[in-house]
Amino acid sequence: MKNNIRALLLHFIIVIISFILLAIFVATGPKLGKYTTNIVTRVLVGVMLLLAYVFSGTLLYRNTGKKFDFFVGSSIGIIGLALWIYTFSKAGVKLFETIPEELSGCWVLMNIYYTPFTFLDFLFGLPNIPIISLLRNIVPTILMGLGLKYKRLKYKYR
Repeated sequence: MKNNIRALLLHFIIVIISFILLAIFVATGPKLGKYTTNIVTRVLVGVMLLLAYVFSGTLLYRNTGKKFDFFVGSSIGIIGLALWIYTFSKAGVKLFETIPEELSGCWVLMNIYYTPFTFLDFLFGLPNIPIISLLRNIVPTILMGLGLKYKRLKYKYR
């Protein structure tokens, strides 16, 4: 249970950092747009955001069983799933269709909760589709689980 709470707190820290990065990208767009729209910058920022989850997995405790490594961020996924169900039922869109602009306001809370992935969508021009938003719920858990696996391997071979 300690790892779930710690993983949730680390997720919120990553959300705040990505929100700040997103604000910097948007605010400096007119002046530094030629650098921020470069594919190298986009890939670098995208990899850094994903590696932030892997690194946060190395900050979790190893005292739980190895078979539960990929459940360390399950609280992130459960809250995200609850938000997704609420938002999906409120918006009334289809599962595999792009969310129209007039309904995107319904998805604000979900997009704030998953700001790193919303930022990745913004960087790479990916469409906002409900099924992709649903699949986002397991990505932080998997990445944090990989970080915890890496931590276990590191301590095993010391």
